[in-house]
Amino acid sequence: MRYELTTWNDKPAITVRLNHEEAREYYALDPGALAWVDESEPDGFELQIVFYPYREHAEQVDQHGRATAEDYEQVLFSLEGIDRAAYLDMMDAASRTTADAIRRWDRKDIHHLVELLAVLDDLSNRIDRQAEDYVTMSNLPSAPIPEGIDTAYPVWAVDTKGMSLVGEGADEVEPIKEVAAYCAELRRREKGIPTRCHKCGHSWLYRGRSLFRTTCPACHVTVYLSKCEISHTELADLKRDR
Repeated sequence: MRYELTTWNDKPAITVRLNHEEAREYYALDPGALAWVDESEPDGFELQIVFYPYREHAEQVDQHGRATAEDYEQVLFSLEGIDRAAYLDMMDAASRTTADAIRRWDRKDIHHLVELLAVLDDLSNRIDRQAEDYVTMSNLPSAPIPEGIDTAYPVWAVDTKGMSLVGEGADEVEPIKEVAAYCAELRRREKGIPTRCHKCGHSWLYRGRSLFRTTCPACHVTVYLSKCEISHTELADLKRDR
């Protein structure tokens, strides 16, 4: 039996090749497949099985195009010559292959990067490791990221279409323009928004993080910021008149 690590659409795959005798052992519990093997000439016989380890199930494809799905580890371990140590080595190699594809990401479609990161997360988890063991998340390939992005709203990468990978778990996609606008609004609000209550006329500098409404500190009614925001000059004049 021979096996090697290959790739399919930038994702790791494992190709296993069995000779006639190995194929008979592999299909010992599958009468239909075993009959097909027995009907084949032993000389020059080779059964090729391709495993895609980033999925919960492996897709097995022989030269006749027939396909079945079984649990990945169960299938691999049923092949003589692939033990736990070999499996761990293959998963580590597959993780490194995926990490290399991530570093070579062409920045054209953020969803492709998201998919590759999910593949790496799945592979590394299989061997009790983390994606960060293979790639530096703070140094992902990216189109230019606008300045002024709030560190509390991390942007990990941006593609050439203006879509960005965001969130603490690096698992959300949003337009970078919306992210930049949101962060700019947060900075504005942190500096304070001059506000005047529509009911009691109390004025103050609102520094909360709500984007829509707050409560008047004087009369405690709900104040909608879009309707009660005033200018800094108005606030200064009101304070002088008190």
